[in-house]
Amino acid sequence: MRKCLLIICLCAGLGTAAQTCTGGLGDPIVDITFGQGAGWGPPLAAGITNLGFQAADCPEDGYYTIANRTADCFVDSWWSLTQDHTGNPKGYFMLINASYQPSQFYVETVDGLCGNTSYQFAAWVLNLIRGQQEIEPNITFRIEKTDGTVLQTFDTGNIPQTNSPIWNQYAFYFNTPPGINTVVLRMINNAPGGIGNDIALDDITFRTAGASIENTVVGYPSDTLNLCVNAQPTLNINAMVESCYPSTSMQWQESVDTGKTWSDLAGALSTGLSRAPTAGGLYLYRLSVAQSGNLGIATCEVESQPVEVNVIPVPNPAISIALASDTNCAGSPVTINATVTDPGPNPFYQWLVDGTVISSSSGGVIKSLMSYPLQNGQIVTAKMQSDAACLTGSGYAASNAIVVPVIPIPVTAVSVAASAVQICADSIVVFTATPDNGGAGPHYQWQVNGVKAGGDSSVFDDAGLRNGDVVNVSMTADLVCSQAVQDPQGVTMTIYPLPAISMDTAIVIAGGSSVRLAPAVTGDIASFSWTPLTGIEDAGSMTPVVKPVGTTAYTLRVVTLDGCKAAATEKVEVFYDVRLPEGFTPNGDGHNDLFRVPPGIPVVIRRFAVYNRQGEMLFYTTNVGDGWDGTYRGQPQPAGTYVWFVEYNDPVTKRMAEKQGTVLLIR
Repeated sequence: MRKCLLIICLCAGLGTAAQTCTGGLGDPIVDITFGQGAGWGPPLAAGITNLGFQAADCPEDGYYTIANRTADCFVDSWWSLTQDHTGNPKGYFMLINASYQPSQFYVETVDGLCGNTSYQFAAWVLNLIRGQQEIEPNITFRIEKTDGTVLQTFDTGNIPQTNSPIWNQYAFYFNTPPGINTVVLRMINNAPGGIGNDIALDDITFRTAGASIENTVVGYPSDTLNLCVNAQPTLNINAMVESCYPSTSMQWQESVDTGKTWSDLAGALSTGLSRAPTAGGLYLYRLSVAQSGNLGIATCEVESQPVEVNVIPVPNPAISIALASDTNCAGSPVTINATVTDPGPNPFYQWLVDGTVISSSSGGVIKSLMSYPLQNGQIVTAKMQSDAACLTGSGYAASNAIVVPVIPIPVTAVSVAASAVQICADSIVVFTATPDNGGAGPHYQWQVNGVKAGGDSSVFDDAGLRNGDVVNVSMTADLVCSQAVQDPQGVTMTIYPLPAISMDTAIVIAGGSSVRLAPAVTGDIASFSWTPLTGIEDAGSMTPVVKPVGTTAYTLRVVTLDGCKAAATEKVEVFYDVRLPEGFTPNGDGHNDLFRVPPGIPVVIRRFAVYNRQGEMLFYTTNVGDGWDGTYRGQPQPAGTYVWFVEYNDPVTKRMAEKQGTVLLIR
């Protein structure tokens, strides 16, 4: 994202005594950055803007938001922004969709200024419109006294559209009249809103403007110095100060916290500063300049760019080493970490085991000694050759020595036993692991054909094994440096298939007739049996003829040559006829109270009705379980003869059949 700077010098005519220099700038008196954070920022304080606030990427006409991004607004007619003007992706800026009529959209009161002093106002503005001929923003910046008297104005003119999102800084200078310490900033939108005139606003600053100051260090080409603490000379810093005040005061200042705070240097009140040698550290020096009487007032003075003096202490190269872990197992890499002091930008390192160099490296941060298997009792040391600045000795450093304790791998074993190794397919097998030197709480991982199964237990069962599956277990003993071991063989399973029987689920025959049962059986059958034997004419046949007197369920059981079993049942229903009782006694004694199709008859009715002698239907149902209780519309019917009619599906012929007759209601 590109940036442009436009600075206009507009100074009020305040007489020859007014300060008009603008070559130097003080620290910001006002620095409105709108903050930073995630999501949308908070709305501005009341009275600063006449626009409404919307927490949205794309505020509507007459609204603004405080945002760190905007994208895909108004059919992509705005530029998409992902950071503020400084490049901070979390930095907020004010996103403005102008009101329909020109208006004052930003007002800020600035206090604590000095009279008869020059100031710079600056703000960064970006035209949001892209790729369309729409209304261009046009802004007037106006500086007023608190009574509304205009001190200075600056017009941006039309801010043109650009081929990419470009932040422009608009800055101008103005003088405060004598005795004026407070001014009002107004930003006025001169163009109408609606279609265009949309901007982003960021980093509004007020700074004291005054004399330009150029610092030099005698004998040095730069204002950034690196000096050794034991070889630092007395430094002479000279400042060339522009002459622009009727009477000028100045003060040298020092910072020892990278410019966060500054303190005055006693007696350093001229353009020259003599700096005596100091202890090590980073020191910054600047000259503060102001109109006499205003020095020491932050809002009235300007400061030079700082001279940076970095005093480097005498380095003391050192290296120490330590084991990363107290547990070092035989055959495994051992990690030893090194801590160094004052290595310099390009040190040289060596690792030694029992005095023999095993590793060397140059430059960068020293790495740990890794992936090097050691034996118990070997001695590890390290060396470093520092090239730090300001060395007074050789720069050589040797580490402490470490005797590395290496723990041998314990000898462990595990065996697996199964409750059975030859089973039928529906059987459950229980496997048990027996550890040898497993410690107090060994850990287990069961496997079927190398695939993990089961939990962390010495017992494992499975009912879904297949023929040829191999079951094994991995055990890790509860001992230091133990490694996982397996049963060398595991258990190979023999799974016999189950026989299968397929039979009709139900057969219906007429009373007195017979039927042949014809089950389909697979497997190598060694024996079979039928139960019950009632009605079976040849129990020694796998396809016997049966002639049951009543409905009977016949079960066939088979056993294979491998001893695997199966069973299946076929129900033979016997249908004699639809016969209804000749009478019933609906007296509520629980016996013969309903007139219905007897429950033992295996039949599905389509309709069942009862009529009186006049042909009036008194009862009707399609449910074979329902019956007539001798009433009609809740009234008991008189004793006598009634006509019944039933329509049903004959289970033998598979056709519809009808029956009718009479029943005697007895009271």
